[in-house]
Amino acid sequence: MNIKIFNDTKTPLNRYLAIALCAATALVPSQVFAQQDSVVPDTAHDCLIEPLVLTDVGSPTQGIVARLMVDRGAQVTRGQPVVELESSIEQAVIEQAEARADMQGEVATREADLSLARLDSKRFIDLHSQKLAPAQQRDEAVAREQIANAALVQALENRQLQLLELKRTRRALEQRTIRSPVDGVVVSQLVYPGELVFDNPVMTIAQLDPLRVEVVLPARLFGTVEPGDTARIFPELESGNPMEARVEVVDPLLDARSGTFGVRLLLPNAELLVPAGQKCRVSFNAVDNAGSFIPARKNTDNAGVQAPELGAAVEPYNFREPR
Repeated sequence: MNIKIFNDTKTPLNRYLAIALCAATALVPSQVFAQQDSVVPDTAHDCLIEPLVLTDVGSPTQGIVARLMVDRGAQVTRGQPVVELESSIEQAVIEQAEARADMQGEVATREADLSLARLDSKRFIDLHSQKLAPAQQRDEAVAREQIANAALVQALENRQLQLLELKRTRRALEQRTIRSPVDGVVVSQLVYPGELVFDNPVMTIAQLDPLRVEVVLPARLFGTVEPGDTARIFPELESGNPMEARVEVVDPLLDARSGTFGVRLLLPNAELLVPAGQKCRVSFNAVDNAGSFIPARKNTDNAGVQAPELGAAVEPYNFREPR
């Protein structure tokens, strides 16, 4: 199973170039956010909205795909079965292991042998104490009791091994059912019934709540943004009020070639209404009526903080922790 953070831009410079390219290749001459020019502050920065996690779901074992349990676009939860491999052989092995684990004959035989050996041992000990049996017969009876006891212990150990073997075969059968590692949406289906799964992924699942917002800031802003700060996000496809996101990661080093550093924010998306993969604008400051800059307030709790005003009040947006 291969789980990776969805990020095609490995360095702050590449992320900056990617964001700049998105803005430069717009289909219309006007800015992408023309419909929001009245609300997006001039200090806003270009950003990208991406899935928090993009998972290429693989199989821990090879086999033939027997059944697909979800289709592209389906919402899945963590642990939900998504693909089932052919498992008739594993089923037969489990039946055999269950039959062995239920066998009681060996243990019962060894218990009976031990009971008889104990009686003989006690009898010859009593006879020897009365001078009616030689010491050799007493010693042989005691030895037979010890041998019978060791045989019973071995039978119990064999039964324990059979139970462990049954557990192993059940785990092997469970691996024939591939499950989703995250709560998310099926992005693509990569196999079909009858295909062999070896080391190839079977489908791609994206975790869309919360979303990840990547932004590259100039070096002059280094130190002004910290993890836990809140910011306003203006998605390209949204024309309503801005959304509130929380800063999760701030790169501790500057990129010397571009003079920039990266920032990652988490944007709540409980209803999955905000599509990933779109461009956006992010504002870490707002302009008050007097024209001065007001730093965005930190999100000290997870109940949501109302964004600073920009002409009109912005409704608070509740933040949810990533699952």
